[in-house]
Amino acid sequence: MDRKYGRAWKRIRDKYIRDHPFCEKCGGIAEEVHHIKPLKEGGNHYKENLMALCKHCHRMVHDI
Repeated sequence: MDRKYGRAWKRIRDKYIRDHPFCEKCGGIAEEVHHIKPLKEGGNHYKENLMALCKHCHRMVHDI
């Protein structure tokens, strides 16, 4: 497993979903947390770089 997505990420992700329970694109139920600027491009786990998304919107963001 990539160390960037270890135990600390799970805590950050779970807290972000608790604080943002609705998809920030469509308003549906948020199930995933998306990095606006990907880690591989220098992004981070700070809340300013995160977005709560439903599975559909998360898939659409990555398909673009």
